[in-house]
Amino acid sequence: MSLGEVGADIAPTPGEHGPRSEASAPHPDHGQITVQVVAPRDPDHPRTFEFRHNELVGTAARVAADAFGYTAGNPSFANDENVVLDRDKSLAAEHVHDGDTLHLVDVGGGV
Repeated sequence: MSLGEVGADIAPTPGEHGPRSEASAPHPDHGQITVQVVAPRDPDHPRTFEFRHNELVGTAARVAADAFGYTAGNPSFANDENVVLDRDKSLAAEHVHDGDTLHLVDVGGGV
């Protein structure tokens, strides 16, 4: 399913990058940030994710896209100013901070 398609929501696989639970939330000083991710399919129901500060934007966006059930495309994030983040840079390098809201976007590419 591409980022532009509508369909059934697929539950994320639990693990290091899945939506966080309050009981297991690490402290921000452990190199982790918590962000809200908004998907185009369901903008009224963002999900919470934890990522490492040094996680690449593209890797983090793929984890979020998979959790929302998007399997096609090249996902990235855009910030609240609608600036698309560079997939090849870390979240820290793209100035993503704990508590930020990111918007899942498809940056295209491929063949």
